[in-house]
Parts: sequence; C-alpha cells; structure tokens
Amino acid sequence: MTLNITQNTRRAPVIGASQWSNILKLVGLMAVANGRFVQDDMEAFKDAMMELRAVVDPTLVMTRRMAQDWMVIHKDELTAVVDGLEYDSELIAIFKEIRNFPHKLDVVTAMMRVGIADGDHGHMEKMFLKKTILYWNIRSHERFDQTQKVPAPFMAITA
Repeated sequence: MTLNITQNTRRAPVIGASQWSNILKLVGLMAVANGRFVQDDMEAFKDAMMELRAVVDPTLVMTRRMAQDWMVIHKDELTAVVDGLEYDSELIAIFKEIRNFPHKLDVVTAMMRVGIADGDHGHMEKMFLKKTILYWNIRSHERFDQTQKVPAPFMAITA
C-alpha cells in the first residue's frame, strides 16, 4: 500500500492580494520610518516577509527577490506617507482592509524586527508600532503566550 501525498493547488489562498499588499505596506513603513533606508532595513524587510509568508500561507509564491522588488518600487510612496501628515489616514485604511486577519501578532513582530534592524529604533517606528498594537487591540496575554516569537525590545515598548 502506498500513500500519495500531493499539494492541493486548487486550494483558495488564505488571504488575497490586496491583504498582502497592506501587510507589505505596514512592514515597509517600518523600514523607511526613521528617514533613511539602509541595506540592513532591506534585509530585515525581506526576512520578515519570508517569515510571514511561511506562517500565513506557505503555498504562496513569494521570493526574497519579489519582496525586494516590491520595496524598491514602493519605497518613495512609503517615504511620502512617513514624511506627510496623513500617516494616520493611511494606517486606518490599511487596518480596515485587514481587520479580520488572524496573524496580527506575527505582523507586529515582523514590524518590530524591521524597526530594530538598523540599530536605530526611532520615534516614528515606535509610533507606527504603538498605533498598530492599539488599533488591533493586541492584549498583554497574547504577548506572553508567544514569548519565543517576540523580540525583547517589543516587551519594553508595549509595557
């Protein structure tokens, strides 16, 4: 007796393209939030997106190169959001689109990892992270349930 194991390629994706776009924006905002975009930020962004892809939908075709290309294309748009006065409106628009997303803590963790990647965890990065946590109403018991996944600076910011 043999057991055939195959992947169901007809399976519907866990989340749609517009939701992925919003997740990319949230994590991307952290990469450009401190006003300068260095190689460490890019590497952290690519790492974070690969981890999110693995957690949210491992069957999704997204490579490190695709994440890098997305960031290069949207870097100016993200920088304009950070530099402008309408970042609250942009964040609310993003949160509305992914309000029922089940992996919110994973997204916040990815945002934190990108924010601290260059060694400079600035005011705007903290503000974006705090607004995300508050809007999504991530409670302290959720934070402690997944302590292994959350970097130490996350504990200090939300405490």
